[in-house]
Amino acid sequence: MELNKIAETDGTIADKAVSYFNVDGWNCAESIYMAIFGDYYGMNVNPKTVSALGGGIARTGNICGAINVGIMGISQTFGRENPRQHFIHTQRPVYEFLKRIVDKFGSIYCSQITDCQLSTLEGIRKFRDNKVKDSLCTPLLKSVIETFLSIVNTSRPDLGLT
Repeated sequence: MELNKIAETDGTIADKAVSYFNVDGWNCAESIYMAIFGDYYGMNVNPKTVSALGGGIARTGNICGAINVGIMGISQTFGRENPRQHFIHTQRPVYEFLKRIVDKFGSIYCSQITDCQLSTLEGIRKFRDNKVKDSLCTPLLKSVIETFLSIVNTSRPDLGLT
């Protein structure tokens, strides 16, 4: 794929994820899932597969649903196809993905990224009142897609992916 085509794809996929999230009303995990697996990989997807991941796994504040699905997308490219293959070919790109997200957002945990505990009424109010969806979650979704695409579209000698 030519570099300008990659850039065009990056923007389109990221824009679709943001639209699913902000316009259509899907949660973070569902939005990333439809963008990566539906729009990028061209698979027939059903967002209910990842619905429970939103809010850091059922609003428990654990690993962000968007990040979880980004990891699934990386695994789709680099994951094992048989049990004799080494895990390292999946682990290295996932490690790089997580490192980049933490470098930019400080954590991979929804409650730490948003400073809201979405399993409580107080946390939901704080999330809404502080407009966290717009100010933090939307840029995070875009970054998850951009980081995912950067990793899967690039042979990375430092990751052992050449």
